[in-house]
Amino acid sequence: MRKKLSTGLQCGVALALLPLAWAAPAGAQTADAAEDATDEIVVTAQKREERLQDVPISVAVLGGAQLDGQTTGGVTDALRNVAGVSITSTAQGGATQLTIRGVAANGATLAGSSTAAYYIDSVPFGLVKSAILPDTNGFDMQRIEVLRGPQGTLYGANALNGVVRLLTNDANLDKFELKTRAGISSTQDGDESYRGDIAVNIPLVEGKLAVRVVAGFENAGGWIEQPAQGIKNANDTQSRNVRLKINAQPTDALSIGLSAWISRIDQDAPSYANAAGIQLAPVPIPQKLNYDAFSAKIGYDLPGVAITSATSYLKFVNRGLRDYNTLGPKQTLYSNIESEVFTEELLLNSKSEGSWRWSAGAFYRDATDLLYQTLFVLPAPINTNDKSRSYAVFGQLTKTFLDDTLELTGGLRYFNDRVSQIERTPTTGNPAQPLAHRTETFDAVTPRVVLTWLPSRSFTAYASYSQGFRSGFNQSPTVIRTAPTLPPVRADKLSNYEIGAKGSLLDGALSFDAALYYIDWKDIQQNVNLNFMGAPIAASVNGSSASGFGVDLSATVRPVRGLDFGGTFSWNGLDLDAAIITQTAAGPVVLFQKGERLAFSPEYTASAFAEYEFPIGGAGLEGQFTGSVNYRSKIPGRLLSGGVSRLFISDAPFTARAGFALKSPDNWTATLFVENITNWNGRLQPPSDVSLEFRTRPRTVGLQFEFHL
Repeated sequence: MRKKLSTGLQCGVALALLPLAWAAPAGAQTADAAEDATDEIVVTAQKREERLQDVPISVAVLGGAQLDGQTTGGVTDALRNVAGVSITSTAQGGATQLTIRGVAANGATLAGSSTAAYYIDSVPFGLVKSAILPDTNGFDMQRIEVLRGPQGTLYGANALNGVVRLLTNDANLDKFELKTRAGISSTQDGDESYRGDIAVNIPLVEGKLAVRVVAGFENAGGWIEQPAQGIKNANDTQSRNVRLKINAQPTDALSIGLSAWISRIDQDAPSYANAAGIQLAPVPIPQKLNYDAFSAKIGYDLPGVAITSATSYLKFVNRGLRDYNTLGPKQTLYSNIESEVFTEELLLNSKSEGSWRWSAGAFYRDATDLLYQTLFVLPAPINTNDKSRSYAVFGQLTKTFLDDTLELTGGLRYFNDRVSQIERTPTTGNPAQPLAHRTETFDAVTPRVVLTWLPSRSFTAYASYSQGFRSGFNQSPTVIRTAPTLPPVRADKLSNYEIGAKGSLLDGALSFDAALYYIDWKDIQQNVNLNFMGAPIAASVNGSSASGFGVDLSATVRPVRGLDFGGTFSWNGLDLDAAIITQTAAGPVVLFQKGERLAFSPEYTASAFAEYEFPIGGAGLEGQFTGSVNYRSKIPGRLLSGGVSRLFISDAPFTARAGFALKSPDNWTATLFVENITNWNGRLQPPSDVSLEFRTRPRTVGLQFEFHL
């Protein structure tokens, strides 16, 4: 019989073996190099504890030790190593957006919610009509789980084609812990960068109550010049964060977890420039991205069922200035988005080790986005309140056959979302103008069916059908009343047909994860910029459909002890099945041609890594060489100007890093590293206008020190 894991989601219990299994370099993916290590990786991708090897989903896991050892950046940089994942930036508020398997939101702000759900512990980071994500600090995390493909049954409306779950370490009820890291680096033709992080765990009542505090700061030095203002290295970024977790286990059956995460990110200017590193903005254009995330998670085990309640509150602020000097001297667009999101989820999991397993739950969300924008050509500011009240009920049932070697799973979710928008001031500048009030309701039923074959502990194969759903939204008023009227954007739905296999061979010397899938995406929410009086107006339309096959592959090889190498490869052929056409004053205009790729959708992503660890002397010191490369193919974007749809294409980033670490038995590690070895300097993404050419950080050399008790 196949060994079952506990189904209860206990807040106070850490999966201590996971960091050991995933002490891997950047670029390592879902399968560990050794079979015994793979057996120990436990995930909650299906909202119950299971071995990663047994989960019939294409899942990538980044472990806590890997994230602690990351020498630059945060979660955003770590996710670039995952097959099929692409990250792009925006000039508004220093935000980023996430693409999985080529399925992208069509702008980080005001162009629809994210196509991938994003969780910070039990806090869903999803806004009403923006796909903004912060570059979260990755220190002291238990793991990150990346679920590829629709997860609408268990995760709801934003899980159109994937889920990213950031799972931080709970407070350890049994022992004191201390760990820290500090680093300094120098960027070519730029300023120095430095950062520091610390985590302290204190048991207050041994085995019953503990607190864990994590704090960090980073000053990422700039490298872009603003000659019109006489400023060098103008794009400095300052980040601060504090995280508090309190965990209690009053009884064996009851667990309580409380958490608060405060994050502040200030950017002196966005990281866009021409190839010479020059930004032409004649005025300051600072950006800000702040969030406060609070959650309460209570678990209770009954004889046959584990009950979990997860309550969360998110407060989010994203504001910034954008240069519009083409409209007049020193003109800027000021945008301020303030969001509040309250959620409650009740989950019931069966605990039986028999041939049946089930999960059932209900979900409620109350979300508000406040938008304020002003530009000198506006008669009055855009000032709107977008509100979403949604609920869902869901369930999933699994039956095992043939001595637990075959499993059939079926799941279903019903979702209902009432979305409204109220103008708080008339954009005409006329106080007598009636305020617009728009309300739309969107609902969906999203199924999932999976057949899983588990012939041994080291091999799993599956075939699945699943759907994802993304709610619609009311578009913001146009900046000028004579501009085109923008109707509400309908919901879109994505169907995914997939076969996959994961496992290990050659006594664990080779491990792999492979998936072949076909996507059928209907009523696509596609974004364009309408160029009106010299200013781009963000607008969204529903396309007919896009479809295509795709492949995700990852593998790790360990030919001898101490040596690991491997890589990932992802391809998707997601193209439009028909042209997307919109009406303008000059008549119909083709925005996207049939057979064209979607905005922000890369066809290929790939990565490779190598690690060699060896002893130094007889005092227990160890040396470790690491290296990795990452590649993403070009991505398109569209701008509608003068009745003509113009296509913009990014470059294809190819970056490499290397490092040498010295590890001591006295619990410290020192790492010398080089990022962007080749000093790649292309455009990361298609510009929404000709000036917004985002760049990656030039070659950076640094030193990082880590210590733990």
